[in-house]
Amino acid sequence: MSMKNFWEFKSKKYPRPFDEKVIEKTKGILKRIESYGVLFDGRDVVDIGCGTGIYGLVIARKARKVLCFDISDGMINILKEEIQKLNIKNVETIVGDFRDYNFDKYKKAFDISFASMTPAIKDSKDILKMEYLSKEFCVYIGWAGRRENKVYDEVFDYFKIKPHIPRGYFDVRKVLDERNIKYETFIFEDEWEWIGSLDEAVEEFYNRIKLDNIEIKKEEIRDFLLKKYGRNIFMKTIASEGVIIWKVR
Repeated sequence: MSMKNFWEFKSKKYPRPFDEKVIEKTKGILKRIESYGVLFDGRDVVDIGCGTGIYGLVIARKARKVLCFDISDGMINILKEEIQKLNIKNVETIVGDFRDYNFDKYKKAFDISFASMTPAIKDSKDILKMEYLSKEFCVYIGWAGRRENKVYDEVFDYFKIKPHIPRGYFDVRKVLDERNIKYETFIFEDEWEWIGSLDEAVEEFYNRIKLDNIEIKKEEIRDFLLKKYGRNIFMKTIASEGVIIWKVR
């Protein structure tokens, strides 16, 4: 399964930015980021891997302009629904693959490059692209080693699949350290819930496992989940996320 198709699937049940629990959490993280001198007021911001706009649309309340960029049409369509519903005027959107997209006309077009929990930022080339877009700051939020989900763990264990724990936070720190870039950083704990039917859970696990190019039958997943959890599935994920803030040279 391609990365684009995976995120198209995930967009169907992805949180929306102004859900009560979501926005309170977002505002808290942005406040901590601002305490390090990253001011969004009146700034131009690019949100890389924006999803449904969880950060980008909240930042837009303060910023002069926000460009929301994502690989998924589904994510951007939900973001556009939120824009229309709340009559947000200062947000533009682009659907594309960050690694392949030609940003020539956006050189130093933004004050802040922002990226949260996205596979779009993986290595030094991606980080340099973030810096290419920004005049002032880069802000990156990524997985910081901990991701606990009991149901996921049991499914992966049953099918003898080695779980993949993303290390984006540590990978970005390593690149910056190798380049002798000074940065500020903090780690916070996060959690979220997923509730769905048996069929939705089957699709969730099938698509996640296919992303790693592992062949599996939906019927096998369905049989395991039905016996173990029944027809309604509840999952809770607990994770550590790390924030990295650095000034662009």
